Amino acid sequence: MANKTIDIKWAPELTQEQYNFMQTPLMVKMLGTVDDNGWPHITFIANNRACSKTQVVFGEFMYGKSKQYIQARPKHAYMFMGLSLPFTLLQIKADFSHIANKGEDIDQFNVSQDMRYSTTMNVFRVFYSNIKEVSPMKKISLLKVLGAGISNGITRGSLKRDTQKETFNRFGKLIFNSVMNPKFLVYIDPKDGYPVILPCFQAFPPDNTQLAFRMNQFEDQLNQIPVGSKIAIYGLTMEFIAQEASGTYLGAEKIRGYMMGRMDIEQIYNSGPPMPGKIYPEIEVLPEITEFE
Repeated sequence: MANKTIDIKWAPELTQEQYNFMQTPLMVKMLGTVDDNGWPHITFIANNRACSKTQVVFGEFMYGKSKQYIQARPKHAYMFMGLSLPFTLLQIKADFSHIANKGEDIDQFNVSQDMRYSTTMNVFRVFYSNIKEVSPMKKISLLKVLGAGISNGITRGSLKRDTQKETFNRFGKLIFNSVMNPKFLVYIDPKDGYPVILPCFQAFPPDNTQLAFRMNQFEDQLNQIPVGSKIAIYGLTMEFIAQEASGTYLGAEKIRGYMMGRMDIEQIYNSGPPMPGKIYPEIEVLPEITEFE
């Protein structure tokens, strides 16, 4: 299917309503970056807010790959989603500006609801981003999410491949098999090279080699993803068990009456404890050398 050209109205800075929205302490806050291979990468950043109408700041309390990527390749993205119904979201494209190791923003993050009672970790530095573009605020349709749950069941058999290949561990299966677990897709905008993050609750695995998603929500942006490009889909449970699956976007086709997008799974990344990092494909571990000649 050919991609449709849609003019999405982005603005150069936040409105007062958007700025106020980003001050909400408890919400889903995602960061999209570009990894060392040029693939999009997505992670959850809890300590994250607007510090002006043209700048975003987030706090670091644990070392991670995203902070390395953002310094090496300054183009990145944010997505903020409120937790009250109906879910409201805001998308931002931004450029990395600088890092600070002290100041008011670090102090403010460390007295926030997320960190004030933490006895094991604190925000020790903050990253500043200059806003390039801001999307209009959007609503997530829960009816479309529930509708996708039905269509997922109808299309699963037709999408399933005859394979015994294993990619997901039991946590990955738990995350991606429930339509109610939050999931977010990131792709690189071919027009300007910035990542773009959007909700993709409808993503599910017909088998262990792919993720599929109905093109029934935010289809204007889903249709902008170039066929053959790399995308990533991040899923998490309410207990904040999270994994990211990434691979090649195969495009969209009509399956049993529903337009379905598909991604071949080429890599799975575990975002949290006990071992953050790539878990598929498995890294070969060489046997310990105990004898020397």
